[in-house]
Amino acid sequence: MPRRAVQKRLNQTKRLLAAVLVVMIASAAMIGERVTATSPQPLSLQQALALARADNPELLISRAQKARAEATRVKTRQGILPTVSLDATYLNADVGLLDRVSSGALVVPPVPGVGELNPVEGNLVGMQLVQPLINVGAWHARTQAGHAEGAARLGLHRAEHEVAVATIEAYFGAGTAQRQLSAEARGLAAARRALRQAEAFVDQGLATRLDVLNARTRVGEMEARLALAERRVVASHAMLRQVLGLDGDGLLELTDPVPEPAGQLPQEEFLPAERKDLLALEEAVKAAEAGVDRARAAYLPDLNIFARYQRIEMNQPFGFDETDWIVGVNFGWTLFAGFGQQGALDEARATEQERRAELRGLHQRARREVRDTHAWWRAELQAWRSAAVSVAAAEEALALTERRYAEGLDDMAALLRAQAEELAALTRETSARYNVLVAAQRYGLASGAGNPGELWP
Repeated sequence: MPRRAVQKRLNQTKRLLAAVLVVMIASAAMIGERVTATSPQPLSLQQALALARADNPELLISRAQKARAEATRVKTRQGILPTVSLDATYLNADVGLLDRVSSGALVVPPVPGVGELNPVEGNLVGMQLVQPLINVGAWHARTQAGHAEGAARLGLHRAEHEVAVATIEAYFGAGTAQRQLSAEARGLAAARRALRQAEAFVDQGLATRLDVLNARTRVGEMEARLALAERRVVASHAMLRQVLGLDGDGLLELTDPVPEPAGQLPQEEFLPAERKDLLALEEAVKAAEAGVDRARAAYLPDLNIFARYQRIEMNQPFGFDETDWIVGVNFGWTLFAGFGQQGALDEARATEQERRAELRGLHQRARREVRDTHAWWRAELQAWRSAAVSVAAAEEALALTERRYAEGLDDMAALLRAQAEELAALTRETSARYNVLVAAQRYGLASGAGNPGELWP
């Protein structure tokens, strides 16, 4: 082969290798970007709380309700502050009826330059001010709106506390589900290890086929339990995303483990002054009382002062312009409105009674929640202490049973029973640890002693 052909073939090969290398580098870069984009970012509890405060749907609704209450209170200023309006009118008309009317019949003595009345052309510009002097209904409406705004503000504080507790529960609920998944995977590994050991013993003539069948049954059971644990992990992460207001799917990388419970319980106490929902409902009762006064004020008269300044320019047919001003007092009193006033008053009284009944019921429910959550906390703490001791004992018992089975001193039934007891102890400890945390947060929420965004106690 000529040297030139060989050199040409080498150049083509080099270009092909270079193209392949470029494609491989670009593909690796795209894969790296995809993995970076889809890989979960570490999420701490404080970051989760910050996300919930910013994007939780319930908090967004509460903030909108607070903004609406503030806007309603601003709107009530209309009944107290003056109303200033400006109006302007331009008229250009050709009225057939005026063709039959002479200017002399309208203007005495006749005005020079005034002939036919058509067309009529002119403009009117005016400014008017109305200042309420006595408007009892507006005064009570502003008081009612002020209490409603206070109720919305306190309701937002309560919603922030509830969302913080829900975030803590969802965050550590997802962590607990992952911890339970690890325990189930550990149990499955132990069951498979026992199955392999039983199969080896059967081959050696040291065990019966019954041991293998029991071990396979245990492996199947653990595989089913592992699948359910995986489903719970997915569901718990979906719940956490919902509480945080996050879109999308997939698991989150949680960095904070479930903490160990506090060693001692505080004394049971109820702090009504710290429960924002009680304070919000008290403000709602005051708003309802102001609503009754507002409805009753419909029977009273109103008194307004008004002033108007206007300028009239009549270009055709008279050709004049004038400036006028008016000042007056308006007295209005609705003596009968078809029982509308009485109906509004009865409705306001019913609303007041409803709010008072709600407040009484909330006080009773709050006291019950304090007792229930404190008793729940005490029970779960005792359960966790017992479970923590049983885990160590069950792990030691499982290790001892595995050795005894290997030595032929125990059968497969004893080994499988020890595996089940060890997994049950881990499950109890995991659940009790989470339940103690949840009960503590619920007690802080019920008693009003907890602070939003902080683990309590």
